[in-house]
Amino acid sequence: MILEGKETLDSIDWQALAELIAASGLGQRDVQLLEQAFRCSTFCWFGYENGQLVAVARAISDLTWCSYLADVAVAPHHQGLGYGRQLMQAICNQLLPHGKIFIYSVIDKTGFYQRYGFELLTTGMVCASEESLFSLRQQGYVL
Repeated sequence: MILEGKETLDSIDWQALAELIAASGLGQRDVQLLEQAFRCSTFCWFGYENGQLVAVARAISDLTWCSYLADVAVAPHHQGLGYGRQLMQAICNQLLPHGKIFIYSVIDKTGFYQRYGFELLTTGMVCASEESLFSLRQQGYVL
């Protein structure tokens, strides 16, 4: 897999990225909002195999103490082939020098992140709109 960074944002097929995010189980995203989120992120990773987008992630960072990792996704037909490992190694290599890395993970992927040194938090909290909190409760993310 060839990994590219934020410098390639102008060549991203945002519709293909939205389809990858949805197919990987992270939900449907508005294409314009997805583009905005990636453009406003400090770091981006785009993984390609034979010219096809197969892996992605982004992070927001203060470049001092912490980073927030988001939208980590590997195309379903490319999972289990080492693409996630390659992506996570690149992410950790780039972000760990900037302190802690936080991630908000889908429930069934916490074990995957634990393989890269992530630990479950006992004090994680969220503040969101009532609509968002309702959705988070329904999905099992909020008590």
